[in-house]
Amino acid sequence: MTILAHSNHGAKYLLKYFIVLLSLFSINAHSAPLRIASDIWCPYICENQTGYVVELTRRAFEIQGQAVEFRKLPFKRALIELQRNNIDAVLALTASAIADNKLLSADVILGYNSNDFYTLVDSNESFKQISDLNKTQQAAIVNGYGYGAALDAWFNAHANTYFASGSDPLAMNIIRLVKGRHSVIVDNRNVIEYTASQLNLSKQLRYAGTIGKPVPLYVGFSQQNKAHAITFANGIDILKANGEYQQIINKYKILPELTSGEVRHKNLQKFLPSFN
Repeated sequence: MTILAHSNHGAKYLLKYFIVLLSLFSINAHSAPLRIASDIWCPYICENQTGYVVELTRRAFEIQGQAVEFRKLPFKRALIELQRNNIDAVLALTASAIADNKLLSADVILGYNSNDFYTLVDSNESFKQISDLNKTQQAAIVNGYGYGAALDAWFNAHANTYFASGSDPLAMNIIRLVKGRHSVIVDNRNVIEYTASQLNLSKQLRYAGTIGKPVPLYVGFSQQNKAHAITFANGIDILKANGEYQQIINKYKILPELTSGEVRHKNLQKFLPSFN
């Protein structure tokens, strides 16, 4: 994952948005909390409303007087609830997911996603192009996620592809991989390594390659929330100007320690297989 940490700090941003800040604060100070949802995808989106995307999003609104309420929902369910206007935004969406679901973005890139492949440590499989998947026994992915048009087509065309769902689908895919149910899992490298560390299974896995180029991630807003999308973009600029943006980014340059995800760690333990 590449994090956009570069910004033009300085008084010009503070001056530009000082008036915006005052006006938005007076408008939003007593408004209802903005409802934002996502599944757990740490270190982007973690338990207890942590993760760098969560923190940046919350502070971008809070600094302008808008309260935010985060909800943990399976990814596909979050998109459905957004279409029904039961929530206002979903975190960490690709441009294609935003277009496919007719959403709005603030054109603010909060990071990049990549399609990274992991196998068991004793495997010699490697994945650099889609045809490499023809040699593997079974790939496991997350239901509702988009992996790019070509990979999506391959997964959907092969009946043995496993589509995980639920509140922690990646954790389940890792555990099923260790149990021998799959031959390879696909997700973002940082997220796989973080989740494996929470499960104490890092030594069981190996990185086996990446297919495709990294794609940017955005916050997706419903069509009714154009004003909030603008507010979000303004908030990110304010955070960059006052240095808080960089402070949050710096917290997540390395994978968080286990102590930052103790609740999730405990929740995952019940799924652990037994090893001799």
